[in-house]
Parts: sequence; C-alpha cells; structure tokens
Amino acid sequence: MSGDTDWTPLHDLLEAVIAVTLLGITVAILYRLIIGEVPWTFFVGEVVGLGMGVSLLMVASPRRPRRR
Repeated sequence: MSGDTDWTPLHDLLEAVIAVTLLGITVAILYRLIIGEVPWTFFVGEVVGLGMGVSLLMVASPRRPRRR
C-alpha cells in the first residue's frame, strides 16, 4: 500500500466552486448595472445557487479512470 493520494475529486470540486462562483459574481454585477440596487435576498439566493450549482457540476462531470 503506497502513500499516494488521489486528489482528483478535490480538484474537480475546486473547479466547480470556481466556475459557479465566477458565474454568480458575473450575474450580481450585471444585476447591479441593470437594476441599480441589489437586495440582500439576492445574495442569499446566490449562496443557495452556489450549492446547487456545485452539486450539479459534480454529479454531471465526466468520470475519470482511476489510477492504480
């Protein structure tokens, strides 16, 4: 048994978090530019959307073959 750890799931999670966070920031900026004021409930929705988006990206991402 070797000490090699497969960090692939953590890399996938990090990529999903970054992608969904950037999307949320982009939507918040566009909302602010178009509407003017952003209510606090919008940010609550963004956090909920972040969780849902990350879970969907993790479930729908292609599986990589495991290294042995």
